[in-house]
This record gives sequence, structure tokens and C-alpha cells, in this order.
Amino acid sequence: MFPVMNSASKINGILFCVMLCAMFLYSLPTVFAFAGTQTQALSLFLDGKLVRKFEQFYDKQLFLREPSVELWANIQHAIFREGASGVVLGRDGWLFTNQEYLQPRDLDGNLERQLVLIDKVRAQLAQQGARLIVLPVPMKLDTYAAHSTYAPSPRISGLYEQFRQRLRERGIDAVDLRSAYLSAAADEPLFLRNDTHWSPRGAELAARTLAGQFPELIGETPYLTQAVSEKTVTGDLLNYLKFDPRLAPSYFEPVHIQLYETLQQSRDDLAASLFGEEAVSLALVGTSYTRIDDWNFVGFLKEALQRDLVSVALEARGPFQSMTEFLAGPAAQSGELQTVIWEFPLRTLLAQRQIPSALATPETAQLP
Repeated sequence: MFPVMNSASKINGILFCVMLCAMFLYSLPTVFAFAGTQTQALSLFLDGKLVRKFEQFYDKQLFLREPSVELWANIQHAIFREGASGVVLGRDGWLFTNQEYLQPRDLDGNLERQLVLIDKVRAQLAQQGARLIVLPVPMKLDTYAAHSTYAPSPRISGLYEQFRQRLRERGIDAVDLRSAYLSAAADEPLFLRNDTHWSPRGAELAARTLAGQFPELIGETPYLTQAVSEKTVTGDLLNYLKFDPRLAPSYFEPVHIQLYETLQQSRDDLAASLFGEEAVSLALVGTSYTRIDDWNFVGFLKEALQRDLVSVALEARGPFQSMTEFLAGPAAQSGELQTVIWEFPLRTLLAQRQIPSALATPETAQLP
């Protein structure tokens, strides 16, 4: 006997067909919108990338996407007290990047390969008569472990001192910023509660600590930093919180920071200083800790060292890419550099990243 379709099955079939037709009609504007943005459709189709690109485009336009993401995030937070992958929820409204919790399988090998690259940069600068000073930025998790739900492993907590020791063994100067941070962490926030970066106070302490440990860098050009306004910061870690803010409002409380401006005080010899040795004898190479103006790290460093400097920094590209850009730029080729300060987030040692080809060697082309 063949199965007989009853009335309920017919209704289900009709509803399914209606749903397919509705989704087809709903998708037509999205298909046309996607087609209008493609200038290399044929090459993408031949490479097999066109369908994947359309999937991503369509997924973002789907009206059910945001409610579905929020619903799943609410369930995940209610059951596991977790955010989306990429963030770790701490205490008292603090958020941490999961990168600082993830220890590479071969941490020693990872560390050694990056040290080889740093030593290569030191040697290249030395050939040009310039000194390299590395400024390792401590990890937020290490500085504010008291606000973390999960304590960092002893290996990660000791990574800062291990890194500095290995730099010293290679004859590379390095700032001890961790000690200063641990001493001041309880008095004022050195990192933003909802962000991966340091606060303006953290940037100022870094500049003052560097000047205190390397007083020979201090010049005679007065700079003064003043507060100019305030700003509410929507931290980058909030991008990983998809659940309803009412479930955990402390994580969504706004963070306010003071904005600062640093200006040179003496203008008598300004025209000469623009072309003098001091203007290009000191360089700062860094990441978003340096690049983002809200932290005013460049200004704080000018004030602490009482001298001008040239800065090369890239956001979201990592310290090695920034150094590659700097070494290929005019400042590094000028022959007038005496000192290069390299702002280097310690969590880079834990990251899995592609090393720029200009710095890579056969042993370091791909970090694990």
C-alpha cells in the first residue's frame, strides 16, 4: 500500500511552498543589490568565491539574523555566563580578550621566533647607527587579574619578565612597565574596562616610566599636556556581547575618559627645529596603543622626554607590520635616527599571526 496524504500533510506541504515563495520574493532585492556591487563576478565565480561572498552578504541582510543571534547569546549567557567567542566576562563589569587566556601549544618556540625577528630589527637599526628600545605593554589580564573570573596561568603571568630577560640576553634594551603598572593598578584604571587598550592614564604612566628608566633620552624642548574634553568610549570588547544588556547591565555601563592635547611650549626656534636633528633623531613605532589619538601616548611621550619625535603606528596590524612600514619609510632611511622606541603589546607573543615578508626568515615565516 502506498502512503495516503491526509489533510494535515497537505496543509504542511502548502505552507512549505508558500514559505519558499515568500523567501524567494524576499531574496530578490538582496540578489539585485549584491549583483550591483560586484565588478569581478566572473573571476570570483571561477575561483569558487562568489557563492561564499553572496552567503555572507545575504546573511547580513536576513531579517531574522539579529533576533536569532541575540536569542542564542541570551541563552548562552543565562546558562554558561559567557559572551561570544573572543571575550571573557570578568567581575565588576570588566571584559577581557580571550587571546590573553590562550597559551600556544609551543609557547617557547613562539617566543624564540619572535625574538629572532626583534633581533633582526635591532641589527638593521644598528647598521644605521640607531638604538632599539622595546616597550612591552603588559597584558590587561595580568594587570587586573583581580577582576578576572579565571586566574591567568603562572606561565602567562611570568611571560613579561621572561620576555624582558630574553631581550637583555640579546643586548636589546627593554622598559620594565609591568612593575609600574602593578604598583599603580589599584589607584586608577590603566586599561579601559570594556576595551583591549590602555587608558590615557595607562599611556601617561608608560611614557613617564620609559623616561625614568632611560633619562639619557630626555631633551630640552618643553612640552605640556592639558585636558581638553571628555569622551564616552564604546570599547572594542563590547562587539562580542550580543546578549540583552538587561541580563548583565554592568558590562554595558559607559566608560568615560579624559582627552588630552600636548603642545610645544617654546616657539622661538620652531622653524629650525622642523629641520634639525632632534625632530628626526627619535622615533616611536607602535600599534593601536600608539595610533589611536584618544590615548595621547605620542603626546605624553613628548612631554616625558621633552623632545619631538616621529611616529609610525598602525591600527589592528600588529607590531611587526608597523615596524616593517617604518623600516621602509623615509624616517628610517634618513640616517639621522639615534633611537627607536618600539611599543610592543605582550599579548603578541600569544598570537597566531603571519609575519611580514620583509622581516620573515625561513624559520619564522609562519608563527604557530
